[in-house]
Amino acid sequence: MKISTVLKFSVSIVLAGLIFYFVFRNVSFSDFTERLSSVSYGWVFLSMVLSIVSHLLRSYRWNLMLEPLGYKLTLWRTFLALMSGYLANLAFPRLGEVTRCGVLKRNDGVPITVGFGSVITERVLDFLILLSLIALDLILEMDQILDYFMTSVRYDQWRANGWLITAVIAILLVGGVVGVLGLRYILKNEYSNETLNKIRAKLADMVNGLMSIRKVKSPVGYILSTIGIWVLYFLMSYVIFFSMDATSFLGFGAGLSILAAAGVAMAAPVQGGIGAYHALVSGVLTIYGVEATTGLFFATMLHTSQVIMYIVVGGACLVISLFVKKRIRTEFSI
Repeated sequence: MKISTVLKFSVSIVLAGLIFYFVFRNVSFSDFTERLSSVSYGWVFLSMVLSIVSHLLRSYRWNLMLEPLGYKLTLWRTFLALMSGYLANLAFPRLGEVTRCGVLKRNDGVPITVGFGSVITERVLDFLILLSLIALDLILEMDQILDYFMTSVRYDQWRANGWLITAVIAILLVGGVVGVLGLRYILKNEYSNETLNKIRAKLADMVNGLMSIRKVKSPVGYILSTIGIWVLYFLMSYVIFFSMDATSFLGFGAGLSILAAAGVAMAAPVQGGIGAYHALVSGVLTIYGVEATTGLFFATMLHTSQVIMYIVVGGACLVISLFVKKRIRTEFSI
């Protein structure tokens, strides 16, 4: 194993541990165990089922992306690869992308570069959708957010550090513009330096991967499956509101905020969003009047239910993928 891989793994473990410690440092374990008896687990189970359905839709969408490239696969086989990847993400951030492409290569002969290109397309699209959801959440829930800050001591902190917040926003905006202009410049030029050319090639793959959506043979299926995936993501957290009396009053706006927070947390460079997920989701719930410990318990229950699903379903898919008959690809070609 490369030293760089060991370092990345070690850093992600340490980072997850530090965030987890910071979030749970004042939590009583006995308090958490007592709360378990008051949970309606039918809603938690429903959340897990909705999650599985969303992954089936994602597998279907992945098939739509691979078909124009010459690979017509069954939903079952791409689902095996996808869930194996989600299981791998629990061990190491971003390992899932490599794992799912590796399983597809082993069982269906899809080259790693082809599989990874389709995954890049998927990730770019999901990132843009997540940004849109965050913007929508800020617009719809602005009154709730402002009311929270203005009626708490956090408003004084926000006002005292207003210049810092303004500077961060300005840096992000300027950075975004510079990044877009820099990307265009890099893609338009070739370099004598091999490293720069490799960077240029990877950036070009990302752009070309995103543009490959135009080649999908069923645009309607692609759009509907994408909408379905994110609606199910929303419902996964929303239905768990009803598993506890303390969160059963929360509505659509809170569910949208949880979806946005969870999406950001899962993008953090830690295994399965551990720590970051708990911090962001519980933090969002305080805006809606949920007590801090209750919010943290909710975040833990939601996250743990998904981890259990990934271990059970992903583990089963990984084992099955080792025994499925390898597909000899003869009828399709790029």
